[in-house]
Amino acid sequence: MVWGLTDHFVGEVVAFYASREQAERALKSVLKDEPEWTGMLEVVSVPERRRCRAACQGVRRRVRHAR
Repeated sequence: MVWGLTDHFVGEVVAFYASREQAERALKSVLKDEPEWTGMLEVVSVPERRRCRAACQGVRRRVRHAR
């Protein structure tokens, strides 16, 4: 499983991370710079079987090799 930041405004996962902790840190960083985005972004799990953008494929490969 990989983790992502979902942007509810555009309705899609906009960034992917190998761990929930990385995704949470990224969310905190974004909200520090853009506090008005609170509630618009959310950390979500992205199941391995789900098809996603090419960026997600690279994260999945790194996650598999790290196991």
